[in-house]
Amino acid sequence: MKTAQPGEETAQVELHSLHLSDELPVPDSILSEAEKSRAAAFRSCAARRLFVAGRVLCRSVIANLLGCAPQALCLAITPSGRPYLRDYPDIDFNLSHTKDRVALAICRGGRIGIDIERLDAFSEKEASEIMPMILSEQELNQVYQLDGRHRHDVFLACWVQKEAALKSFGQGFLADPQSVILIPGNTTLEGKSQISGEAIFIHSGRISDEESGDFQWAIATSMASAWPQWQHYKSGIFF
Repeated sequence: MKTAQPGEETAQVELHSLHLSDELPVPDSILSEAEKSRAAAFRSCAARRLFVAGRVLCRSVIANLLGCAPQALCLAITPSGRPYLRDYPDIDFNLSHTKDRVALAICRGGRIGIDIERLDAFSEKEASEIMPMILSEQELNQVYQLDGRHRHDVFLACWVQKEAALKSFGQGFLADPQSVILIPGNTTLEGKSQISGEAIFIHSGRISDEESGDFQWAIATSMASAWPQWQHYKSGIFF
């Protein structure tokens, strides 16, 4: 595993997640007018709720970090749709959500991407159909040597790691996931094509929650970082 060497500069990472229970209210009072308009454009109530919850979590946590009001944050949007802090270029953040959970990753000292998925995000049949579009030929050959259940779990881990890596570059699956090569036994990813061979550092694991189920997660940073700690929220402490 590639780790930071003594004296090597490292990124500072925070991870936060919010469990959206059915009873949890998610008001949009701290969102900007542009964010409220975007939320209103969602046809799906569930998608709208996830979007608002992500912005509330983002604004609340980062505002607390910076010592300002959540409404005071200026969240700009890249051409690819990725939010960023225009007034704080040294802080990068990224959001991910799945069903009833929203996750936020914050990084000082580099870029960051995050992905989170439920363990049952894909059936074994769906995973088998998707694998050739996500994995490189070498990765696919390695996964096919595993039994069905283990194959599914390894594929899901690869999925979140690749998406987190591509999101750290501001692309997500708009770019070719096969351009990210996962190095076995190492936290470093090498990129080809869109990523141009740049190294990136991966942490990945699982979250177990009796109420909302189990999740696979991954973060990717442009600089090495210590193993991140999660802060989990199940109530409206931000609102």
